[in-house]
Amino acid sequence: MKTHQTLMLVFAIASLSILNGCQKEPQSGDPAGQSHEMVYTPKAAKLVADINSFKQKMTAVREHPHLKSGEVISKEDARWNLETLFNATYGFPDLTYRKTVTDTALLYLPVDASGNALLEDVVAVYDEILSLVTGFYINANFDEKGFLFMQLSSGDVANGELEIRLEAVTGARLGTQDDPPMNFGPFYDGDDWMYGHGWGKCDTIYDTIIDSDAAEQLQIAIHSNKKAQPMPPSGFRWMTVNHFDITLIGNEYMENGEYLIFYKENYNESDMCIDSTKMNIHFHGQEQVIYQKVPQYHPVFPEFQSMEEWMFLNCIIEGIDDFTKANIQRIRHNNKLYYAEVILVPISEIPHPVDLLLLY
Repeated sequence: MKTHQTLMLVFAIASLSILNGCQKEPQSGDPAGQSHEMVYTPKAAKLVADINSFKQKMTAVREHPHLKSGEVISKEDARWNLETLFNATYGFPDLTYRKTVTDTALLYLPVDASGNALLEDVVAVYDEILSLVTGFYINANFDEKGFLFMQLSSGDVANGELEIRLEAVTGARLGTQDDPPMNFGPFYDGDDWMYGHGWGKCDTIYDTIIDSDAAEQLQIAIHSNKKAQPMPPSGFRWMTVNHFDITLIGNEYMENGEYLIFYKENYNESDMCIDSTKMNIHFHGQEQVIYQKVPQYHPVFPEFQSMEEWMFLNCIIEGIDDFTKANIQRIRHNNKLYYAEVILVPISEIPHPVDLLLLY
């Protein structure tokens, strides 16, 4: 399985010349210094052909609204095409964001008894998605923002309609940056935060002015230091497909007897405060979980094994308190982690994405 690794940029072109690129900090647990070729694979070429075929069919439907093609698409193919084309057209997942906001909505796609949808109905749902997500994006209260991605999840079919859950993620932009090794920080003296519930810093508990907590601060740090993709060869870009998410309750991974994600059973009041040292421990623990532990060991999601390259996109970290099955009270950080397959595509076939604000 290829993951984000130290790469020597090699790409064969018709003249058999070779373009060499710079090395990047590894993102997986594989040995540093191992090089891979960045190539336009047959798998990527097929994905590009599928995306453009769907795009051309959508254009035909819009240009001839009174002509019914009669073409049907399976509900899963419809979901995949809607998500993939939208992200290819409007998503900027390779930029760096400080904070993110996730908006959700429910959509309904008419399907027949076999679970197939008319092409015209799929196009109508795409237009509805575009309207909804553009509204979410415009209303995101960030000075400098970018649209990361949109994810669709299929639900049940009832009364001849497939329920589709939409998640759209907008971020406060930092711009692009390299991946310097984090040998210290990002938290320092005074960065002592309550674990959750927007309770603020430890010395200002329940401070409604701050309205933040350790979970949110860790989320901001993870986003701000997200590991970047290597620069693509000239004439190419990265594109994400096959988006999925994973939820962790906090006790899945340990190292040296300590949980990498904040998790405490039978806690006392002092455990609710995460001082700057522990904040750093959990920041690096979160990074290890995101970039190494989950891709290598998560048993429920075999997607990583089928991917040539993958990208971590976003996380939602929330501090909560609840009970274990043994009725033991605990405080913890609930993690929802978003990933996608990343593929190298020619700009001539899949142009650079467009900022949604340009549509407004």
